Amino acid sequence: MTTRRGTLLCAVALLWGCTTPAAPPAGQPIRTEVRLAPIVPDDADVAAADAAAAALVGDVEGTARAAATIEAFDDARPEGPTGLEPAARDLLNAVASPGRAYHDASLELLDRPDLDPALRERIERANEADPLEIADARVREARFSSFAKLFNTIAEPIGQSILATALAPIRIARSTLRYGIDLYKADPLPVRRRQALAHWKKFLARYPDDPRHAEVKARAAEAQRRWSRTRLARTLRDAERALDQGQPREALVLADRAMRHAPEAGEKRAERVRNEAAERIHVIRRDQRESLRFALPPGHRLTPPQSRGLALALFDPRTDLERAVHAVPPGGELASEAPFVEAVGLGSTNPDAAWNELRRIAEGDGDRDNMVRHAQALLADPVRNPYDTFVEARTRDRRARTAWVFLGPAAYAERSFSLVGVLEGVLGLPSIIQSIVTLPLRVIQFPWMPPPATAKATAVQARRVLALETRGERADTVRDWLEDYERDRRNFVGALRVAESRPGVEPGDLQDLREQAARQALQVAIQEERRDMRQALLMGVTRKFPKTEAGDEAGRLARKEIEERTPHEIVLTRGFLEENPEVAGIRGLALDPALLDDDAYDSELHPDGVALIGGRVIEIRTIAAGGDEDDDPERTYVTVSEERFALIVARLEETSFRNALLDEDDPVVPDAGRDLVFERAKLGLADDVDSRATAEASFSYRGMSERYGVVRRREPVLPFDIVVRGSLADLSLGAFPRLREPKLTPDAMLYE
Repeated sequence: MTTRRGTLLCAVALLWGCTTPAAPPAGQPIRTEVRLAPIVPDDADVAAADAAAAALVGDVEGTARAAATIEAFDDARPEGPTGLEPAARDLLNAVASPGRAYHDASLELLDRPDLDPALRERIERANEADPLEIADARVREARFSSFAKLFNTIAEPIGQSILATALAPIRIARSTLRYGIDLYKADPLPVRRRQALAHWKKFLARYPDDPRHAEVKARAAEAQRRWSRTRLARTLRDAERALDQGQPREALVLADRAMRHAPEAGEKRAERVRNEAAERIHVIRRDQRESLRFALPPGHRLTPPQSRGLALALFDPRTDLERAVHAVPPGGELASEAPFVEAVGLGSTNPDAAWNELRRIAEGDGDRDNMVRHAQALLADPVRNPYDTFVEARTRDRRARTAWVFLGPAAYAERSFSLVGVLEGVLGLPSIIQSIVTLPLRVIQFPWMPPPATAKATAVQARRVLALETRGERADTVRDWLEDYERDRRNFVGALRVAESRPGVEPGDLQDLREQAARQALQVAIQEERRDMRQALLMGVTRKFPKTEAGDEAGRLARKEIEERTPHEIVLTRGFLEENPEVAGIRGLALDPALLDDDAYDSELHPDGVALIGGRVIEIRTIAAGGDEDDDPERTYVTVSEERFALIVARLEETSFRNALLDEDDPVVPDAGRDLVFERAKLGLADDVDSRATAEASFSYRGMSERYGVVRRREPVLPFDIVVRGSLADLSLGAFPRLREPKLTPDAMLYE
């Protein structure tokens, strides 16, 4: 009896050893060998498998029987339900209630308190993705947005009139007029209602037998009519703008398109734009034909020596230009061509004289002389005549900056002489007065004002000038402007390139600028994500900027990149492992618990955490002996089995997808390199490492606290803000509530 009892105790001890993982050896940060007892399926597990098999073949009765079995098992289970019943019920709803019936059936399931959070989130998202639900949500947002605009129109001027109550009626009237103008200019079908229209159409196509089909169809038809009017108004507006900007071809196409959108509503207005555009195109084509056509008057014969001499003067630099030009008699057929040929020929020897002659020719009558238009075209060509284009662009930039100093933001307001434009101008008068009052502030700010957006075109022309002219007064003027422009926009590399092109410059004169350019290039190299590109950029900084502090630092970083390079670097930070213990636990990495116990007396995991660096090698990063987390970590390398590595990868992916389902702030970020490494690991191909730089996987799993801090910012519960605003310029002070309009969904840009 004693022997049998001892044998039984030994068997129990052996089984206990199979189900409980042993402690890691001393100094080992990870359990390389983990033994877990196999799970023996019970009746609920068997029923769950039967439910899945029946659902895959569309067997409603089989799925219902399996769900009933799970329910009976949960009712009779002493230790409580297994949690499989809600999942089985959802599976039955999916099989027994196809189409939109699943939406109604799943609403009852959401009332269950024992529903798994991940399953609840999935069902809620599936219901929210219903086309009718989305359309209704967009319509509600559109209505609230309209109400919020009207409410804010009245509340804001009232709240700002505490110090000047007598001005309240004027401010209310002005705000109301502004609201009316915005309402007049608004599209008949705004963005949110366009989204609703798209989802109504999707509902009608997906559920043709739904009882609400007729109601939704009527709403979609009305929205479609408003959408046609919207496209008509926008297309006509674009056509008129193109006509005003001297683009008749674009205006003609847009006018035709507007007539196709709504022929009855926009026929007169579109026809007027179309006719005017067609007339302008006819004039352009007539001028082109006149410029290309060459026909002699009847009975007239051009003397060959004169035409041949001019042709050779254009194409053969060895020809005597002055002789060929003077050979043309005054008042003859080639009297207008000869000065043009002379100006073009002077371009290679005396550019200033050539352009002056072309300017003189361009002042003539283009309707009578084709060469006038040719001269005008050369003068207007930014590639052939870059310096004049540069001067015009620089003048335009100076005017824009001067207008900003005197008028502020009102300098960039669009001008229109329509009724709406005149009303907007009247409403903008107080802001212009306010801008004049704040003129001293802009005068102080002017020296540090960044270059205007239009200066980019000026910089392009400046580079074209320097490509053609490297010396001379004009080149020095352009070079000074371009260097100042690059400095003002903090592009020290570009400024150094321009400064080095200056004739006679000494390298020592540019040392400060070279240091700034090196620091900028180093910063760009450090921000590069691809390791091979980052290493190449660092080495480029070292070679291009020697004898600079940033160049030396780039060399040290490049050497460190080479020494620490690994095939991959998929990082799991300490914050991520602390927030996801299933990844760090026995069914994942199986880290030593001492690494995450915040005990300074034993080894502690570094904030950089753990990294999968290629193959089946795991890099464990621990805090160095000094105990400072800012120091470089100590690194320990552990190689696990293929089965274990595949288990770690599967656990990591499962945890990521579950977190993304439960928290919208923790989405699954796509990364092709990481996914390829994981797929190869699950197939047992982790040891077959692709060492090419383009195949490197670099990704970081970070915890939510690391990304957002202790408290994440959430949207306020109340739909309004309390705004306190005051201004001495217009004697306003007040506090008023402002309703927040609903934010546009990320796909709203597709409906613009």
